[in-house]
Amino acid sequence: MERIYLDHAAATPLRPEVVTVMDEACRRFPGNPSSLHRWGREARSALEDARAKTAAAIGVEAGTVHFVRGGTESINLAILGRVDRVRALGASTPVLVRSALEHPAVREAMEAAENTGCVVQELPVSPEGDVDFPRSLSTVSQLPALVSVQWVNQETGMVLAIARVAERCLELGVPLHVDAVQAAGRIDVRVDRVPVAFLSISGHKLGGPRSTGVLVASEDAQIDPRIFGGGQEGGLRPGTVDVAGAVGFARALEISVERLDEESARLSRLRSKLEAGLLGALPGLRVHASEARRAPHILSIGVDDLARDLLPAALDLAGIGVSAGSACRSGSLGVSPVMRALYGDIAGRIAPVRLSLGWSSTEKDVDEAIRRIPPVIESMRNAGPPSGSEPSR
Repeated sequence: MERIYLDHAAATPLRPEVVTVMDEACRRFPGNPSSLHRWGREARSALEDARAKTAAAIGVEAGTVHFVRGGTESINLAILGRVDRVRALGASTPVLVRSALEHPAVREAMEAAENTGCVVQELPVSPEGDVDFPRSLSTVSQLPALVSVQWVNQETGMVLAIARVAERCLELGVPLHVDAVQAAGRIDVRVDRVPVAFLSISGHKLGGPRSTGVLVASEDAQIDPRIFGGGQEGGLRPGTVDVAGAVGFARALEISVERLDEESARLSRLRSKLEAGLLGALPGLRVHASEARRAPHILSIGVDDLARDLLPAALDLAGIGVSAGSACRSGSLGVSPVMRALYGDIAGRIAPVRLSLGWSSTEKDVDEAIRRIPPVIESMRNAGPPSGSEPSR
């Protein structure tokens, strides 16, 4: 049985072009980019070239790009580094604001800050992707130290109205952090068009290497490092920089941006075909965030009155790789905050499945998925909930 990978939102296979440049970097640049000898200078030159290419792809200055070890580290550095800085400047109770749909990296970083005395406020998000920013802020006694709103939701593909949030933050003089992990390479995230203070991107969502990412921090953004032991990456991310990883990340981002219009249209067509095929075969199927603009690579569906988190395993047996939502929630039995925000108390009765496409997805994959997925779901519907389970909770 041919296997079909529909979990590109969790991780996308390395692009062949990325493998090529990383292999060359590993062979050509063995030195530490902080060393002053020839080997170090050559490694430093390759690193700075990767930084310049990354900056050009998203419309920022090269000096604002900091290489880190993935999206989660980038997000944590932005949030907790900002908290450290405002406390050093005298704020005893920093206020942090996030949307109701944020990734666990944002949510849990803010929870950690809350445990140390910060105040965290949540912004509602409408079914159309509008963030209820002005009304919510009116209840805060002081301006936030940071607002964090994702560009594309990792579970549903919903595109949030970042431009409006950025405009409001600019009016108030509040720094905005944007989680662009699911957005970069799928929609236009050029920061010179939508000004933000901080931007987080991860390499393995783009066909780049795992454990690579960047934090873009604008020149006037103020944050402190979270780890210590060197002056690398402007002092924000100490430790020897992975030159080959940075080169691979930059190439993956560069390709994704160069092919954005063509690839976005292709993935949109494939997603629409997959959605129509499943809706035609499965009456009553929910399509999450159907009222909003969605990123082209994610189709999130829900099946009513089915035990949560069982469908991915059943579909895996049918040779199809999907997830129940964010890969970072793997193993969690509770209802995700995203589904709770979308559906309220009935979220526990909906089994979510995220199908996501990428650069290696083909029309044949979609056709085969349309053929294989409905029988699996119908079989589970007919079987009813497993003995002893309580899917309605």
